[in-house]
Amino acid sequence: MPDLGKDSAESREDAYDRGHIQGEIAARLAGHDQHFSAINGHLADIAVELRGMKLEVQRLGDSANADRATVVTTASALKDAETARRDKTEQAWTPVQRAFAALAALAALAGIVVTAVTLVRP
Repeated sequence: MPDLGKDSAESREDAYDRGHIQGEIAARLAGHDQHFSAINGHLADIAVELRGMKLEVQRLGDSANADRATVVTTASALKDAETARRDKTEQAWTPVQRAFAALAALAALAGIVVTAVTLVRP
């Protein structure tokens, strides 16, 4: 049997104090476990929120890319329409158009001369 001399013997008060201290430590550890569980729950909620925000940022990026493509397409179409309008208004007359314009001017001049001659003669 082991020798339980005076130095190794534990009094009831020492045993009580040791148990009390161990109980406090166990209670504190249990409190820490609950605290860590709560922290883990909050971290899980934060992770869900971050995933949602990541998807929203991705959607914003996709939308911005689509808007840029639309702007480029619209600008190109407007430029083409302006070029077509300018080409149409600045188009030179063909020789046939010039001939018809000259004939119309001569006919108008002839009409004015005939009218003037008729009005001047009694």
